[in-house]
Order: sequence, then C-alpha cells, then structure tokens
Amino acid sequence: MNRSSAVARVTRLAIVPLAILGLVPILLNELGITPSNDLVADATPDLLVFEHGAQGLIQGHLPYAVHFLSAPYGHVAFVYPPLSLLLMVPPLLAGSRYEFGFAVEMLLLLAGGFWLLASSCRRVSVVYPVALTAAALMFAMGPVLVTRVDGLQGLMVAGAALALRSRRITLAVALITLAALIKETVVVAALPIVVWGLWPPAAQRWTIGLGGRLKAVGLGLIPAVLVMVIFLAWSRGRVIAAALSSIHRGVEIESVPATLAYLLSPIVRLASYTGHIGSVQVSGRLVSPVAAGVALVGVVAVLWGVFHFAKEGRRPVTAVAFAIAAALASTPVLSPQYLLALLPVLVLAATTEFGRTRCYVLLGSGLGLALLTQVEFPDLFSQVVALNPLAMVVVALRNLLLISIAVNLARADPGRTPEAALAGGASSAN
Repeated sequence: MNRSSAVARVTRLAIVPLAILGLVPILLNELGITPSNDLVADATPDLLVFEHGAQGLIQGHLPYAVHFLSAPYGHVAFVYPPLSLLLMVPPLLAGSRYEFGFAVEMLLLLAGGFWLLASSCRRVSVVYPVALTAAALMFAMGPVLVTRVDGLQGLMVAGAALALRSRRITLAVALITLAALIKETVVVAALPIVVWGLWPPAAQRWTIGLGGRLKAVGLGLIPAVLVMVIFLAWSRGRVIAAALSSIHRGVEIESVPATLAYLLSPIVRLASYTGHIGSVQVSGRLVSPVAAGVALVGVVAVLWGVFHFAKEGRRPVTAVAFAIAAALASTPVLSPQYLLALLPVLVLAATTEFGRTRCYVLLGSGLGLALLTQVEFPDLFSQVVALNPLAMVVVALRNLLLISIAVNLARADPGRTPEAALAGGASSAN
C-alpha cells in the first residue's frame, strides 16, 4: 500500500467521528432536544442575521439600507458581502428551521466543492487525497463549518491555487475575487495570486508576454466586478458603506494580539466587551500598541512572502497558504470560522511542495489548529469571554499553532515532495 492509500484509509476512518462533532449540535437543535445556542454559543445570533437578511431581501427591502433586516432585527447593521447574502436565501425558501436548512445547504455546497477539488487534483496529477484530508480537517472545526460560509471560501482559495499552478490565470483571479465577495477575509490571498499571475516564467524577461498576462488578470476580475456593479446599483451604493463599517472593529478576543495582551494582563488590566457588530473584543492600555505592532509584522511578512516565494521558485499554492496564515496570525479580527479559509490550501501546500516530515508536521498542525478551535468555540467560548485562564491557554495554544504553520510554510524544504515521491513510485510500479 502506498502512502497516499494509507493516508486515505486513515482519513476515511477519522472523517465520520469528526463529522459527528460538527453536525450533532445542529441535529439536536432541529429535533428540539436542545437549542443550538447552548451548544454553539454565538452561532445563533449570526444565523439570526442570516435569516432576517434573507427575509428582508424576500420582502423587498433595499439591500444594506437601514432596517434592511426584517423585524425585530431592523436595527442591526448588515455587513456581509453580496454573495453571502444570496447564499442566505435558499434555507429560508426551503421552509425548514433556518439553522438546519442552512447546515444542509452548506453540506451540499461543501460536498460539491470537495468533489471539484478532488477532480482538479487528479487533472493536474496530484495523487495525494487532498480533498479527503481537507474535509477531515474542516469537519474537525466543529459546528462552525455548517453555521458559516467560510468553508466555501477555503475550497475556492484551494481551487485558485490549483488553477495558478497550471497557469490558468483568469480562472485563479476569478475564483479568489468571487471568494472575497463571499467573505472579505480572503482578500489578502489575491495579492500572491495576482503577483504570480503576472510573474514571468523562469528565465524570461518581464516584458515578454506581459500584455497577455495583464489581459488574463483583467478577464479574471470581470465576474466579481459584475456582481459588485449589480449590488452597487441595487443597494444604491450602500454596499460600500456596509463593507467599510465592518472594517472599524476592535481587537477580537481570539486574535494573536489579544493573546499577547492577555500575557501582559498581570501588569495592565484587560477587559472584554461586545463590539458594535456583536464580536467580543478586548480593551486595555497596551492592546492598541500591541495590535499595531503585530499588524505591521504581518504586513511585512505577507509582502516578503509574495515576492520571495516567486523569486525562489516555490509553488504558488505555498505562497497563497503563507499569505493567509500570516494574515490570520497578525489581524486584530480573528473569528474561529476564518481558519476554514486556510485549511484546504494548507493541505494542498503541505502535500505538493514539502517532504514527508514537513508535510506531516503541517497536516498535524492543521488538525491541532482545528480541534483546539472547536474546543475554544463553542465549548469554552463563554469562558474565553470571561478571560478564564484555562480557556485563554487553549486560545494561546491554537494561536501558537497558527504562527508555527506560517513559519513552516515560509521555510524551504530541500527534500522531495510527497507528490513527486508518489508520482515516482507510481511510475516504477508501472
């Protein structure tokens, strides 16, 4: 049995219990045994926003306007991007309890995404079970996978990286920009994708074929531009104001800057509070300087990675994975679901660039990241809000794993990649 088959077998065994961890809270809620709010903490308020946003749209309210959400949530600002809004409508039309219908919709879309990812990997001769492993890691995140739209982003980012690998620049740019219209958190991945799309092939001058590369990038922007133009006209420009309002957020309690500030709490008093759009944030005298310093390090790291990876001839998927990991580790706004955007592209990077040891380190770190995140949200989230030491240790360990993933992605691996090794083994077997 080759290593790919062994990993696939282990993953198939693991995916059932991991799926149960993700779906049981939703099923219990649908059966009326216990409300999902008790099991997924603050997932229900988000789903309520989804449901009332869909109702507002069906009732003909002006998108993104004041009182767009249907009563009694008309006072809540709707800040989700346009494609997220469209994804909120089918569960309402299905007539089931909204949270259950939304979970079913996400499962169907994710299943289709995993199938497309597996097919795309086979098309470019990636024989490692990327889609299966990504599914296992994403289910390890727990209920957040089926109560948010971020898992779809992760699959689209992985698809963009695969398209870029085959120099399908237009498709790569289209996928990443449309993913950003589902949730803006992956917009940082557009930077390495566009730079790699414009980067000339090895030993070729920049001017050769530059016009064609620019045209390919421009064509890739068209689907997202069309969506934005439609929503700009439909909302009478309010979609821009909604996007900008979501930028002005404090330091969220689960972010790396918040963890660093918590370590300083014996010196400087730290407190948690609920922000203007419902996220839990921290305040304290050193919180803002710490967050600014971490953000600066993150910006430098992302820019360094984009150009360094290209000059060193690294795989574009690794540049994309590093950009997302570095951005998540340095942003002051880090909600649990944001990590779903990293996991599929992390699996793809680990299995197509790195040797056996580094590959397993990255995959193991990804699994640990997912499981610790599920423990933190939903299981310990009320304790995190209260700044309970044990809960904050869990958050700190999760954040440390995230930083270690970014560091391991940045380090080049001189060994053979699993992909190359497996391909070589297959050739010799033939």
